[in-house]
Parts: sequence; C-alpha cells; structure tokens
Amino acid sequence: MRLEGKKAVVTGGGGGIGRGIVRAFSREGAQICVVDVNDEITQRGLDDAGEGAHFALAADVSREADAENIVQAAIDRMGHVDILVNCHGRGAALMGRPIDRITLEEWNAVFAVNAAGVFLMCRAIAPHMRERGYGKIINLASLAARRANADVPHYSASKAACMNFTMSLAREMAPYNVNVNAINPGLLWTNIWEKGHGVIIGAATDRPARRVFDEYVEATVPLGREQTPDDVGHMAVYLASDESRNVTGQGMVVAGGAWMV
Repeated sequence: MRLEGKKAVVTGGGGGIGRGIVRAFSREGAQICVVDVNDEITQRGLDDAGEGAHFALAADVSREADAENIVQAAIDRMGHVDILVNCHGRGAALMGRPIDRITLEEWNAVFAVNAAGVFLMCRAIAPHMRERGYGKIINLASLAARRANADVPHYSASKAACMNFTMSLAREMAPYNVNVNAINPGLLWTNIWEKGHGVIIGAATDRPARRVFDEYVEATVPLGREQTPDDVGHMAVYLASDESRNVTGQGMVVAGGAWMV
C-alpha cells in the first residue's frame, strides 16, 4: 500500500470529490482526519474511510482559528501530519449573471473559501512540515483555473488564485522536502451542474440538467467520458505518495483531455 503509515488531513472530505480522495487514501493505508463544515457532512466522509483509526472534525476553514485548531487537533490525535489535502470549495451561488449583478459579498464569499481557506490551512501546517523535513500538500483547484468562464468569473478567479498560490508555496517549501501541488478536475456530475450550470442552460433549451451535462462532456472531452471523484482520488494518491517526490508546483489536470498543454 502506497500510503501505509501516513497521516493525512482532508478538508472538504465529506463532499463528492473529498470522499473519492478519502476512499483512495484509506485503500492505500493512510490514517485520515476528515474535515468538513458540520458533523453530518463529515460523517459521510468518515463512512467512506471505512475501518481504521480515522476521525472527523467539523470546522470552517475560512476562519483563522478553525484552521489552526484543525492542524493542532490532527497532530495531537495522530502524532504528526504527512499529507494535507485542501479539497474544500465553494461554487458560485450566482451564475449566468453579468458582472454588474455579482455582488461584492458574493465575490468575497467565494474567495474566502477557495483562496483564503487554502492559504489558512497551508499556513497552519507549514511550520510542522518544515520542522519534520517532509510533507505533501495537495490543493484542489479546477479546470476553471486554466480557462475563462464568462458566467462565473469570481469562481474562476478564485481557483486561478489557488493555482498560483500553489506554485508560490511550492518554491518556498521545496528546501524543506515538502511537495506542493494542485489537482485541476474537469467535468464531474456535481451540485454545480445539477443545480447550477445545467439548470441555467436547460431552462433556455428545455432540456434536463443531466442531458446538458452529458452533451457538454461529449462535445468537449476527447476521451468522451465524465470524470469521477475516484479519478481524482487516484491522482491524489500519486501526489501524496513518494512516487511523486520530484513533482512540485504542478497543476495536474484530470479532465479526459479537455485541457492539453
């Protein structure tokens, strides 16, 4: 098992992609601290972790004190932390609107989670990993970080900020044997599509959201299939393992070929 004996913190671990990562880490032998916004959601991730010394914490990663408390509680419980996965994220509550109808409150709310929350968690864990001379940090960005999206500029900008922050932190932490990378997932059937993009497009064309999603995948993904939380979990295992010891500052795209560089 590639993560045997490793200790991991996975924020957003009760969400769809987070649960895929939790499942993958558990299969590879890691002990996991599952973090999400409330007890009910964290329990979903804990259930996916299965048997083992896994545990859950309910916290708001956009709050400075919560981020510090997560890291300290994980160290106290597990002895140390080898891996931090920042999988928490917030979609845009307001989509399909021109920029003059996006409020500053909405802009700040998206950035608080997708950018500031990543910064706070990384800042909290950095001294611990520097002292140990070892660590793996994985931030979940998005394909939206790589390309423009007219209907969700605040979401796209927040993910682009996450990607650039990942590269900057990778340079800072490299002398301490800490790898910092990002994953940019592509098209997954999530609440954003089911209740957001798909609904908006479908309402204008009299098509259900799932059909809109499937057609979009067919039109834009060279491999012709959607991505899944387990696909992202496989990539996270690679970045969390010592197989990736010479990979840092990268944004690994899991998108079926929808983005090629």
